[in-house]
Amino acid sequence: MVDFSRLSSNWVMWSNMSQLANASVSTDCDGAEICFKSDDASFYLRQSADRWILDEVDERGQLHDDAARFSTLELAEKYLIWNWASLARSTIGAPSLGRDLYALGFSPEVHVHQLREGVYRLSSPTGEAVVTGVPATIFSHLMSMSVDEVERMVKEGVA
Repeated sequence: MVDFSRLSSNWVMWSNMSQLANASVSTDCDGAEICFKSDDASFYLRQSADRWILDEVDERGQLHDDAARFSTLELAEKYLIWNWASLARSTIGAPSLGRDLYALGFSPEVHVHQLREGVYRLSSPTGEAVVTGVPATIFSHLMSMSVDEVERMVKEGVA
């Protein structure tokens, strides 16, 4: 059985800080191992063969299948924690952390392969991820960090 306690506690903390309405966590999800839901956005994490796949429902209720893919649960954790914390930091007016990482361009420690416009496969010693747009550039810098390091970084000045 997969331990989702770290992700669950992060969702509760960051969704509350973001003031997302009706935020909840459930393992009773249609086709997903776990889902993080709110009236504003929802995230469904499912496992398929050797990949963790993230499906998202945006604020307009539109489903985005395969919004991101990860070779390990740890990479998915880093991505989701960063995503949720970034929204919360923006909501409360805390300094953005992503701007500085984005300005660095892709991490030199990560091999980047553009699959199509705006979609990148990132390969590093910690695994692979397929991520879109600006988050791909930022995430390339998080891949080599531990989940603990990502958590410490996003909590600076807010928690």
